[in-house]
Amino acid sequence: MKHLLLAALLTLPCTSAQDPLFKQKGDAAKPAAKVEVVHATEWPGIPGDKAATVKTDVERLRKAGTPEMAEQADAALAAAGPMVAPSLLAAMGKERNVEARLRIEAVLDRVTGAEHTRLLAPFFADKSREVRTWALSRCAAFPDKALQKSAEDALAKAKIAAEKETKDDGAQGEVYAAALCATAAGSHAGLDVIARTAVADWGKKGAEIRAALDGVRDGESTKFAVELLAKDDRKQKVAALNLLAGCGTKDALAQVKPYLDNTDNSIRIAAINAMRGIVDGDLPIANLPVFEAIELAKKWKERG
Repeated sequence: MKHLLLAALLTLPCTSAQDPLFKQKGDAAKPAAKVEVVHATEWPGIPGDKAATVKTDVERLRKAGTPEMAEQADAALAAAGPMVAPSLLAAMGKERNVEARLRIEAVLDRVTGAEHTRLLAPFFADKSREVRTWALSRCAAFPDKALQKSAEDALAKAKIAAEKETKDDGAQGEVYAAALCATAAGSHAGLDVIARTAVADWGKKGAEIRAALDGVRDGESTKFAVELLAKDDRKQKVAALNLLAGCGTKDALAQVKPYLDNTDNSIRIAAINAMRGIVDGDLPIANLPVFEAIELAKKWKERG
């Protein structure tokens, strides 16, 4: 899982108090406006006079014997841009050393972006789990409706594999990456996985989950989260409210409002953030003191 965690840190916002996704108290900023993406139809070719250099740099990155060698290879490949992505993905699929794989992922994170999602989608079915997981995680960061079917297929296969490999963290990591990608692409197929992760690990993964949920803000997702909210378990209630902040419609406001009076501050804050997300599309507030949460809850009861 180590390589997955680093990939998440490199490609997605963290959930710290300084995170732009989890806003500080009083900050009502909204998510960045969506921009029109021109999707690439093929990877840039490597010029013939640079092919040998790229091959050498990839090997230097993999087998770096010193930090300096790794840094030089990293800088050279990153400067080369998207044309090195296929070579790096091929190397990742063969690489068994975790540290080397981390270095490859770090460069891939810098040379790929929203314009490359449809070039990365075929790697959802790569023979290497590490490649599949990275590609799914990377594309989850750039929601693309065109990936919905391929992400759903990857999720179905990952779930089957995980059932056979119950003790394999990599298998579970692939399931989560596929669920995240499918959700971002507009599919409801991964909501069960997203909900379990929100219950167990919102602190680390809440930012990427919140971003992915924008792809499924609709009645079906709202119904799913409201049903979770009805559970007696406190963690499930908090998770449900967190989910509603990202995927809830105004039909859920009546179910959310009573939790603004809850004496559990975690539930109260989650309810405030759910109201913010549903009504205004605002991002969550982090680290809200009890007294300020009470005052903000009062405002939302009047407004919601």
